[in-house]
Amino acid sequence: MTYQGKTFVPGQANNSYVFPGVGLGVVMSRATQVTETMFLIAAKTLATLVDEKDLAMGRIFPPLPEIRRISAEIAAAIWVYAEEIGLARETLPDNPVNYIQSQMYDPQYADYK
Repeated sequence: MTYQGKTFVPGQANNSYVFPGVGLGVVMSRATQVTETMFLIAAKTLATLVDEKDLAMGRIFPPLPEIRRISAEIAAAIWVYAEEIGLARETLPDNPVNYIQSQMYDPQYADYK
């Protein structure tokens, strides 16, 4: 897609960004349902995480190396929504992004050199 003379290359928003964030939010909130609105919230949250620098470089998504932070942001938005509509079985913490990040699996691999 070309916009204002710049070419933007679509990526894998659903597989790389949206689904992991939604899944994490559902698991953390212990939501009783996964709704279509959750996917809309995830897409809108993702859009807020793209900055002017990303757009200037031709990116329509934030950099993939930031995926853990992005997933936590999306998961927090999902948790807020799940709590608002009565689907969450866990209470939203004061700082959901930090809490979610503290609960994320962090693989540690031994160096076999």
